[in-house]
Amino acid sequence: MEKSVKETYREFVAHMVHDLKSPAIVIGGYAHRLRSGKIGNLTDDQKHALDVIIENSKRLEHDLHMILDYFQTDRELTSMMFPECVDVCALLIDQVENYLVEAQERGISLEIRIPPGPIFLQAYANPLAKAVQNIIDNALKYTPSGGRVTVSAESSEDSIAISIEDTGKGFRRKDIEDIVKPFEEVMDLRNRELRGFGLGLSNVKRYVDMHHGQLRLESTEGVGSTFTLILPKHPGRE
Repeated sequence: MEKSVKETYREFVAHMVHDLKSPAIVIGGYAHRLRSGKIGNLTDDQKHALDVIIENSKRLEHDLHMILDYFQTDRELTSMMFPECVDVCALLIDQVENYLVEAQERGISLEIRIPPGPIFLQAYANPLAKAVQNIIDNALKYTPSGGRVTVSAESSEDSIAISIEDTGKGFRRKDIEDIVKPFEEVMDLRNRELRGFGLGLSNVKRYVDMHHGQLRLESTEGVGSTFTLILPKHPGRE
C-alpha cells in the first residue's frame, strides 16, 4: 500500500529533525566545555558569548524536540510508555527546578505553589512533563526581567488543575484566537513569534488530549497569561 503525501512528509520531517539534533547537541556540548574553563581560561566577553551560544543551542534542541513530537503519531509517542501513577506535585517540583537557573539569569521570579501532600494521577509521565515544560519555557521567554512565573496545582474530587501564570506581555484577544488554531493554520500566520508559540501550544494541547483533559488560556494584554491544564482523575467515567 502506497504512503500518502502526508505520511511521506511526516517521515521526511522526522528524519530531518533527527539529522539536525546531532550537530545541535555537539555545539551545545563543546560550548559547555569551553564555558567550564577546562579547555583554557576565558575573558568575561568570551564567557558571555558562550552563554549566548549555550542558551540558543538549548532553545534549538527544545524546538527540534517540539517539532519531532508534533509529527509523531500518538502510537509512536506512547509506544514505549504506559500510564502510571504520577505524583503531580513531585513532577512540578522537578520541572521548576530545571528552570530555576534560567529564570535567575533572566531576572524572573519562578515560584511554585502546591499542597503539602502528594497529588496522584494516572498519566503518561513524559508527555505530561513536556506539557508543563513547554508552558514554563514560553512563560519565561515572554516575561520581562523583574516579572514572575508561578506554577501551581490543586486537586478536586474529579480532576487536577495545573496552572502556569506569568506577568508577561499577555495576548490580544485576536492573538489568543490565532494561537489556539490547529498547527497547519498557525503556520500560515505572518507573525513568526505567534507561529512559534502556536507550535508549542499545539503540542501541549495534544499531550493534554492524550489524558482526556482540557487546556484553558486566560490572558490580558500588558498584564500576563495563565495556562491551566485540567486533567480528569477518572477519564473513562461519564
